[in-house]
Amino acid sequence: DFTAYFDRDKTGDKLLVRPRQPGDRFQPLGMNQPKKLGEFMIDAKIPSAWRQRIPLVCSPQHILWVVGWRIDERVKVTDTTKQILCLKFERG
Repeated sequence: DFTAYFDRDKTGDKLLVRPRQPGDRFQPLGMNQPKKLGEFMIDAKIPSAWRQRIPLVCSPQHILWVVGWRIDERVKVTDTTKQILCLKFERG
């Protein structure tokens, strides 16, 4: 099981779960700029056989969470966060 926390005001109202797509980019937590998802997966040493099967939680604008690995910097919880969105992803 995996759990992640987000600033609710920054996630948007319409979230979806999907596999990766060509050209996907996201801004991993702790980074100052977006990165190609494929490069992130290589740098994170995610086995190539897993990469297409890892679910992505997305808003219409951004990938918010590479489930099990990292959330997007732009939706992290901060001192100014008013509402926290908790998402839990269960296997099975």
